[in-house]
Amino acid sequence: MKLLNTMANMLISNREMKRSATPAGIGDVNRQYEALNQMELGTFNSPENAPRTRQDIYSTWELMQKDPQIAEALSLHVTAALGGHETTGDMIFITPHERVRGKGRRAKELRDRVEREALHIAPIINRYAFTLARQAIAYGDSYARIYTDKRKGVVGLMNNRHTAPSLIMPFEQAGETVGFHGLEEEDYERSIAKLTPRQLLRVKMQRIEVIPQMTMQVWQDRKTLIYNERCDNPILPAEIGGSFLYPVEKPWKDVVISLAGLNNQQIADSVKQAFLTVNMEGMPPKQQNKYKESITKMLTNYRDQIQAAFKGGEALHGTKYHVLPQWGDKQILQSVGDLSQRNMPLNPETLMLNLRRVAGGLGIDLSLVGWADMLAGGLGDGASFQTSAQIMRRSNLIRTSLIDAFNHLMSIHWGIKYGEYFDAKEYPWQFDFFSDAGAATAQALSNKQNKANTLTIEMQAVQMIKDLGLGKEATQLMLEDRLDYDLSFAEKVAIAITAPPMGEEGLPAGMPQPPSNADMSNNPEDDDLPDGLDDMEDDYED
Repeated sequence: MKLLNTMANMLISNREMKRSATPAGIGDVNRQYEALNQMELGTFNSPENAPRTRQDIYSTWELMQKDPQIAEALSLHVTAALGGHETTGDMIFITPHERVRGKGRRAKELRDRVEREALHIAPIINRYAFTLARQAIAYGDSYARIYTDKRKGVVGLMNNRHTAPSLIMPFEQAGETVGFHGLEEEDYERSIAKLTPRQLLRVKMQRIEVIPQMTMQVWQDRKTLIYNERCDNPILPAEIGGSFLYPVEKPWKDVVISLAGLNNQQIADSVKQAFLTVNMEGMPPKQQNKYKESITKMLTNYRDQIQAAFKGGEALHGTKYHVLPQWGDKQILQSVGDLSQRNMPLNPETLMLNLRRVAGGLGIDLSLVGWADMLAGGLGDGASFQTSAQIMRRSNLIRTSLIDAFNHLMSIHWGIKYGEYFDAKEYPWQFDFFSDAGAATAQALSNKQNKANTLTIEMQAVQMIKDLGLGKEATQLMLEDRLDYDLSFAEKVAIAITAPPMGEEGLPAGMPQPPSNADMSNNPEDDDLPDGLDDMEDDYED
């Protein structure tokens, strides 16, 4: 009985220990908090972040692109990201991937196919690369209609007003594009064209900012987080995002308001106004009216003469005289003064402050988008591209989005022509950018130069340590402490530089070396061979 009680106590103790050692899970959260959690999540809507419709957002971005400074800033981003060959102007090149550069028969076959298809696909890609990238950073997405042939594969793209981002609605399932709705007009009636990813190419920028936007009532039930399988998720319209213009919407509106205020005030200052007083004391009423009409006609003729002078002609070559009769102290004109004359100059600082906010949000120097008087250096030699971290960051985003889209296009072409499809990590091709003036490439070259310079200095230091003739332990300690080498790397370097020099046959210097072939050929003992052996040697040489 005692044995049974002891075993039962042991089992209970083990069960309690396992229970105490089990980590808590999401199911252990208090149920009351789960009921109230709906009121704690999300953010409050305000006029600054109120949800907007898709048409409202796209209309704002379309209006912003009519600003020449905004348009030029976006184009400069694409130029910095893609660059261009100095003679052909090509921006993207298709080359075999490193994984197919082996010596096998399959690798050679894939290399030959990639090089052959690059001659066909590269011109199509380069024709639309700039346009697709430019539209993608402005709207977050850009589209092109894909045209294929059963034998030739992809034969062309179409990117025009029919594929404008505002007319295309992409649908996604757990983040993957599954199809599109395109708005078309037929006989002055609107219709929807349903397209698949094999028919429409999408360049999707990364959704960095979350843009508050309204959804249609039919998609109010949008549960997606509870599903583990992608195929179980609902198919929903893709949300808008990825545009470079969203963070600068408010500063741009302030620029428009400030500029309008300056222009209106400048125009108002250009309108000259003055009041005249006429002494008509003792003049009969009829004569007063007639005198006022004559003065009004004279001033009107003067205005017409000024307008005629702007057009040239006789008004510039003659003198116009205006006669005002007067009697005694009567009929004297006196000017009260110019009512629109400004005592203080206009202050453009508010406008410039808002422009700097827009330029900072777009990552472009103001000197590159029309304000050359603010030039701080680099307008002619492209130094702004090479030194701007914001240019480099956005260049990487543009390139990544284009590569994803062009990989999809190349997969369609390859599948139609050869009937083969690859996973994303097994593509036999790769896309290279020719952009020596771009920020990303300039930074990569700068990193290589810095690494080469650092290696040169380190090798000089290692050579000096080797010349000291220290032991392995002292050398390793110096490499770890002064050059910050890792333990394993420092140990390998210390062994290499403290080992004795190797002889010709791989033996340490100072040890007897085996005779060389030249020494053996000049060995006088060869002449003392027996006659029979000499004859055998001669026969072998013959």
